[in-house]
Amino acid sequence: MKLKHKTSILLIGLICILQVDILYAQNPRNPQVFAYNVRKSPTIGIKGGALLSTVKGDEAIDEFAKKISPQIGVTGALYFHPMLSIKAEILYESKGGKFVNHDMKMNLNYISLPLYLKFNFTIDPEIYIYGGGYGSYLLSANTTGTYEIVISEDNITESINEDISSYLNSFDVGLVGGLGVQGRFNRRIDLFLDFRYYYGFVNLDNGTAEYRYNFNHEPFWPEQNVDRPKNKGFMLTTGILIYLIPR
Repeated sequence: MKLKHKTSILLIGLICILQVDILYAQNPRNPQVFAYNVRKSPTIGIKGGALLSTVKGDEAIDEFAKKISPQIGVTGALYFHPMLSIKAEILYESKGGKFVNHDMKMNLNYISLPLYLKFNFTIDPEIYIYGGGYGSYLLSANTTGTYEIVISEDNITESINEDISSYLNSFDVGLVGGLGVQGRFNRRIDLFLDFRYYYGFVNLDNGTAEYRYNFNHEPFWPEQNVDRPKNKGFMLTTGILIYLIPR
């Protein structure tokens, strides 16, 4: 076979290989290429889970004993890139903490609005990290439980259910950060599991710390010091995300 013919055959073969490669790259059935090159639609969803909270900076509250309470709300995302998105949430959260020496809890009920950036390391399932901030408004606050004290050799107990919302700042802001995994259920729905840490910046005390626990009985007022109490804790949540445009 002449050199000219050999060259023509090699050139045709090379063109065929390149054409197949281009068609494969454009084929949406290739999940890796599809995920990286097709923009994801916005998502909306619902989430719920457990919140493990405490209050730092108040000696009456045990910083290391977590109060377990619910969190529930809605979430949504806008994608700049298949691997990068901005997410916002509207959540009901019951924060607070447990007392050091008594079977009592401080319950702080908030509406919170977290806003953060999320980065995916993988495609399906998505393993991701995120970070950002939150703002919260205090809906209600109370102290509940049983207070016990010894007065003149008498062991006195009193059931406590006191509204303390007027002794606390109404707003809180702080940082959130976490990680999670998100997997495809079908073309429109994803399921996710998420672990988050949060830390508040705002002093919860509004200048009336001596009335914080408002036990309606002078001997029951705690003697612990109040520094600058702040919210902190962990959240473990799960939920569903719905893509507005099926993938």
